[in-house]
Amino acid sequence: MPNEPEEQQVPVDGSQHDGERGPRSPERWWEQGEEPDYRATMANERTFLAWSRTALALLAGALAVLGLGQVGPYRLRLALACYLILLSVAATAAGYWQWRVRQRRMRLRQPLGHSAVNAMVGLAFLVLAGIVVITVAAGPR
Repeated sequence: MPNEPEEQQVPVDGSQHDGERGPRSPERWWEQGEEPDYRATMANERTFLAWSRTALALLAGALAVLGLGQVGPYRLRLALACYLILLSVAATAAGYWQWRVRQRRMRLRQPLGHSAVNAMVGLAFLVLAGIVVITVAAGPR
């Protein structure tokens, strides 16, 4: 009969399809809520890029430390370089995590809140300063 509504076919597994995306899945975090003001989004991205620049500088510092033969014993320089590389990886991960959390909160119009990351970064740099002091103190006089 031409005037009857078409019956929608549901697959055997019970999933529904949503156009070209395939089976309908729960909303991804970047699709939840509403698009925040572009200025806030751009500021959040600039902060992520600052974390990325910091991570890159830490990697460059690791290479530089290994090249400074007269500063301290090789093993201490190697330990310092490894610590700088670990800090670089941590800065990259923390930067992405911070960006993602803040972007999601902005989309959902939630308070941005605060994070313990700043305290951890401060502590990591205090440890770094200690390693640098030990390395330089153990060097030739």
